Amino acid sequence: MRLAGSALACATLAALSLLVPAAPGYDAWAWLSWGREIGSLSLDTAAGPAWKPLPVMVTTLLAPFGDAAPDLWLLVARTGAIAAVVLAALVAWRLKAPPWASAVAALAVVLTGGFVRHAAVGDAEPLLVALMLAAFERGLAGRHRQALALGALAALVRPEVWPFLAAFGIWRWRDGESRALLSALALAVPAAWVVPELLSSGELFRSAARARIPNPGQPATADVPALATLAAAAGVVFVPAALAALGARRAAALPALAGVAWIALVALMSEAGFSGEPRYLLPGAALIAVSGAVAMARMRPLLPLALVAVAVAGAFRVADVADLGPRLRYQHELAAGLDRAIAHAGGRDAVLACGRPAVGRYRGTLLAYRLDVPKRTVIADGSAGAVTFRSRLTGRAPASPPAAGRVVAETPRWEVAATCD
Repeated sequence: MRLAGSALACATLAALSLLVPAAPGYDAWAWLSWGREIGSLSLDTAAGPAWKPLPVMVTTLLAPFGDAAPDLWLLVARTGAIAAVVLAALVAWRLKAPPWASAVAALAVVLTGGFVRHAAVGDAEPLLVALMLAAFERGLAGRHRQALALGALAALVRPEVWPFLAAFGIWRWRDGESRALLSALALAVPAAWVVPELLSSGELFRSAARARIPNPGQPATADVPALATLAAAAGVVFVPAALAALGARRAAALPALAGVAWIALVALMSEAGFSGEPRYLLPGAALIAVSGAVAMARMRPLLPLALVAVAVAGAFRVADVADLGPRLRYQHELAAGLDRAIAHAGGRDAVLACGRPAVGRYRGTLLAYRLDVPKRTVIADGSAGAVTFRSRLTGRAPASPPAAGRVVAETPRWEVAATCD
C-alpha cells in the first residue's frame, strides 16, 4: 500500500506538471512512432535515433490512446523523474542518513545538470535514474531478485547499464534461486536490443552504428573525446554534493563509486566514437549526488559551509532552467501547429502524393509521427523536398529548411511550400 501510494503521488505531480504546455523531444517522437508501428505490425527502424527497448515497450502500450499518446508518454517519463527524486531520499535513508540529509539527496538529484530539462521533454535518462536508484535501494534492503529485475529494466534503456548488471549478476550467481532469473536475463536483455532492429531494419547493430554519429558539438567530435566528456561532467554533476562524496565511507561510498565508474564508461565510449552527450552522464551524477548528501551528515564542522554551497550552487542551477517554461510552450505550439499546417496543405494524403516531405533538422521524428510514416520517408538533412515544412527550431532560430516551390499553407509556426499542384 505504501508503494502504491508513493507511485500515485508521483503520477499526480507529473499530471499536474502537464498543465504547463509541452511536447516530447526528438527521441520520444521516434519511440511514439515505433510503438504505433508495432501495434500495426509495420515496425520500421531504418532511420531515426538508436533503438531503446523499454521506452518503445511503453509507447506500444500507449499507442491505442491515439492523439493522447504523446501526453501520456510525458506523464510516464515525468512520473519516473519524480520517483527518482523520492528514491534518492530513500537510498540516503537506507544508508543511515538523517532526514535532512535525505532531503538534500533528493534536492541534489533535482539540481543535477539537465535533469529537469530532460524530464520535461520526456527523455529517458531521468526515468533511468529512477530505475537505477530503485535497484540500488532494493539491493540495500536485501531484495536481490527485485534489484536484478529493476536493473534489467534499466538495461533496456541504456547499454551502459550492462556491465553493472553483469557484475551484480556474477555476484548473485552463488544464490541458486537466482540462477534461472540470471540466465533468462542474459538472453532476454541483448535480444530486446538487437532482434527488433534485425527484423525491422535488416541490420543487427543499426543502433550501435547510429549512436556513433554524434550531433554537432558533442564530445565525440572533440580532439580528445574522453576529456571532452569529463569536462561536460563538470557541468552535470552537482558540485557541492560531489565534493562531499569524497568523504563518503563504507556503504555510503558505493553510489559514488558506481557514479564515477558510470561517467568513466561514458567517457571511454566517447573515445570509441559514441557521442558522449551530457545527458548520458545523468545516472552517474545522480548516484554521486546521493553519496555526497549522505556524507554531509558526517561533516559537522563544515556542515554550515556545505549547506551554503548547496544553496548557492542550487541558485545557479535554478537560473539555468528559468526560461524552461517558454521553451516548452514554444515546442508545444510547434507540435500542435504542425497538424494544422498539414491540414491547410490539403491533408496527409495530399502531402504524401506530392512526394517526399522535408522538414528542418531535429524535427524529422515529429513530422514522421504526425504524417504516420516511417522516419526514412522524411527528409530532415536541411534540404527541401517535394513538400517542405519550414519552421524555427526555437523561437530565436532562423526558419529552415529553405523553401522550394510555392507556399501552399501558413500557420503561426509553420510555412508549407510544394513543388506540385
